[in-house]
Amino acid sequence: MSGPTMTQVQALARVEQLIGETVAVITPKPRLDLDRPSLTPDNCLDPSDGGSKDRIVIDRGYYLRDIPKDQARKVAGQIKRYWEQQGHHIEGVSPNGLTVAGRSRPDDFLLSLTSTGDDNVLLLGISSPCIWPNGTPEPSSSS
Repeated sequence: MSGPTMTQVQALARVEQLIGETVAVITPKPRLDLDRPSLTPDNCLDPSDGGSKDRIVIDRGYYLRDIPKDQARKVAGQIKRYWEQQGHHIEGVSPNGLTVAGRSRPDDFLLSLTSTGDDNVLLLGISSPCIWPNGTPEPSSSS
């Protein structure tokens, strides 16, 4: 994609919206613990759309704390059902049900839920598609 995209600010707002709406349906209510590395925009490593590698991906990850270990599978099921009800596309679910991958509709943000280690702490992550930081390609210096 070489045309305009959403901006970094718009992408972050959508990421936070998807996280907030997802967390709102979880019982018991988790305490969100930000995964600090997710604060830094990532390079667009897979420009499968043929677009520039100068684009970035905005993502956020939150550990869902204070969910009892024996409730993790139930919570993962709540999240998967919610995403399906919103019309998002579920791409895969692990055999134990603790890992769910999908894409938001209509805007194709990556939705992910994974469990960490033996303690089954769930990590909710949302990533934007590849975007230009300011919504449009930077002017090339060759012009």
